[in-house]
Amino acid sequence: MSNNTLVAIDADVADSPADNVPADNVPADEDAAFLHEGRKGKRLNWSHIKDALETQSRVIHALILRETMSRYGVQKIGFLWALLEPVLMVTLIVGFMSMARTDSPSGMPLVPFMITGFIPFFMFRNTMNQLKSAISSSRSLLGYPQVTTFDVIIARVLLEAGVMLLVFAVVLTMAHLLGYQFRIENPLGVLVVCLALMALGSGLGFVLAAVIPIIPSVGQVTGLVLGRPLFMASGLFFTASSVPDPYRTWLLYNPIFHLLELLRSYFFYEFESAYANWTYAGSWVAGTLAFGMLTHQALRRRAIVGL
Repeated sequence: MSNNTLVAIDADVADSPADNVPADNVPADEDAAFLHEGRKGKRLNWSHIKDALETQSRVIHALILRETMSRYGVQKIGFLWALLEPVLMVTLIVGFMSMARTDSPSGMPLVPFMITGFIPFFMFRNTMNQLKSAISSSRSLLGYPQVTTFDVIIARVLLEAGVMLLVFAVVLTMAHLLGYQFRIENPLGVLVVCLALMALGSGLGFVLAAVIPIIPSVGQVTGLVLGRPLFMASGLFFTASSVPDPYRTWLLYNPIFHLLELLRSYFFYEFESAYANWTYAGSWVAGTLAFGMLTHQALRRRAIVGL
């Protein structure tokens, strides 16, 4: 189904009529003729840009449909697993913490506190993990002239962003219906932090997508370093104010910790982080994304070939 879609795109582009611009009367004066040709060239260039963008949008749309079917369509529970994973994790941790403590962390309700830690962290982690295999698992598609490694990666980013934002909204709605009362102080700020977390994961994903097909062992090393240690050190279960020095200083080198603190500051009226820094976190996001795209640009051809 996916290959037929891409072949249809190929045929559509190949059969599309060329821009038939009627020949204008070329001015006799040489300077006027030069300007006339320049204007024609400019119109032609914009037409090419428009056609290229339309082709790329169709390709990315087809890749998103293919990725959706391959990731969720074959499995029996499909999209439901994307919802069940964070719900089960939050339920398990809340159960343990409810037995261990009675107070809410920094005055925040326990269940919304956990939701605003786990799901945003999954936005970072899942985006990075999905991009790691984007090139190596799509080599057959990269034989099509319209499909590039960038298209494959962007399709996965857009799909993961849509799924995780939907999961976040559904889980918060479920918590509210179950009687956990909360009001979001700054919804736009929460959305911006979620996008920043996914951009950070995308930056690392660009790097890993280009490097892992060339050096497969990098995937195992990053899985160990960016897996459980990062999960435990990113503030999913605690706030910066609850950690004593010097441990707090060490943890604050982690940009995800800053972003989760910022997200909870935007989410809860009861909480305002004194340690989160947008400049530091934003620099990490922008720098990682830029480095990832440059790495992908430099290594994309070798990544297609592999070892």
